[in-house]
Amino acid sequence: MPPITTVSALAAAFATTVAGAAWEPLWVGSWEYGTMPRGATPVDVRVAANGSLFALLHLTHDGMEHVALARFDEGGAFAWLRERRTTANPPGMELLADGRVAVVDAFGNVARVRVQDGDSGDVVWEDESQAGRISAGVRQLAVGRDGDLLVPVIDGDDLLVARYSADGQRLPDWRWSPGSEDLQAETIVATDDGGAVVGVAGDMLTGGYLLVRFAADGKVVFHDRELGTLGGATFNRRLHVALDEAGDLFVQGALQNPFGAMQAQVWKTAPDGTRRWTRRIAHPDDPRFGSAAAGLVLDGAGDPVVAPQPVLNEGFRLLRLDSATGEVRQESAAAVGGDPRRLVRAPNGRWRVDGTYFIDWQGHIGARIAEFDADLRPCRSLDAGDRHFFSVSTASAAGWTVLAGTLFSGLANDAQVLRYDADGTCERGDAIFPDGFDGAS
Repeated sequence: MPPITTVSALAAAFATTVAGAAWEPLWVGSWEYGTMPRGATPVDVRVAANGSLFALLHLTHDGMEHVALARFDEGGAFAWLRERRTTANPPGMELLADGRVAVVDAFGNVARVRVQDGDSGDVVWEDESQAGRISAGVRQLAVGRDGDLLVPVIDGDDLLVARYSADGQRLPDWRWSPGSEDLQAETIVATDDGGAVVGVAGDMLTGGYLLVRFAADGKVVFHDRELGTLGGATFNRRLHVALDEAGDLFVQGALQNPFGAMQAQVWKTAPDGTRRWTRRIAHPDDPRFGSAAAGLVLDGAGDPVVAPQPVLNEGFRLLRLDSATGEVRQESAAAVGGDPRRLVRAPNGRWRVDGTYFIDWQGHIGARIAEFDADLRPCRSLDAGDRHFFSVSTASAAGWTVLAGTLFSGLANDAQVLRYDADGTCERGDAIFPDGFDGAS
């Protein structure tokens, strides 16, 4: 059965009622698939230079999993959706300079790369020649300095970066191995010198995190391992990496603390692999408790901002660290909380945390969102648990663009894109200076 597409009739109503409302969307666009049962889970959303919106979705229908790329136009009008069967790790996407869109996913033990035309959705080129597991973490694909595509893949005991030219030609792989170890690729960042940095989770009991930097010729510049305080346990494998203008790397992950609880931490590494500092983020109420984190993004001055989530502490939080020392400069907590999933910074300096929370004891979850200004003062918040179970956001000059999955009605749910302004009045006070953080090591 072909997909059914709609633009939400609520959009006009939202436009007429947004003045004086509590941060309602400026417009809403919807897409649904015309079969039952069905499910749509948001993965990523991007805004192109011409205003087109590209939504990456994980779909389930007809008893199979699919990866789908959809395009919406400004105002929420649906343009097209292209899908194919998928398995295993989550997909990833990147917008290319010429208006095309690259999508990477996996089918069994095969990494697949597909580049699609941004106007029509047609496939420009694709490749399914690389065996291995793509990143299971936060970033599965990067665009290199010269426009080449870089995909981190675990091939047996090896970490490799599968490389493609802009026109789809396979380029020589970059490859490195620490020996026999249960590796999992987490993220990749392209460097200005034509190379890349790959964040890797090692063995979940003893391997810790690995940071591997490749030069433009594929040689390994350095590999740096972080084991934490209890010998490398990485039960929370998510790893975030950011690169500043000087080439320094900021990394955020979570390892076990001396009490055996998972603890978020941030560390800074020089371009040659020298460790600058390490900052462990203790729970603000009790250092024995755990503290995860979602996201690490650099602010306009190059200082890292992270979104920690202490266990048994509900507020969505932001921390700003000093880039030179790792000292905690600011902390702020929003009026709502839950489990943070994504941290985004807008061009005007504002911040947004997307997360989820448990609606009831049966395990149903809903989406929550918190906004902060450039000084980390809490602004607006939104509890969307009566409409959406999960959302991911991106930012552009037009405001916040959100891709959300609606709540399941029986055996089905749908996908929506929403636009929120990013310059409304902040509702709460100043950020505070915190305590309860471990010193640098």
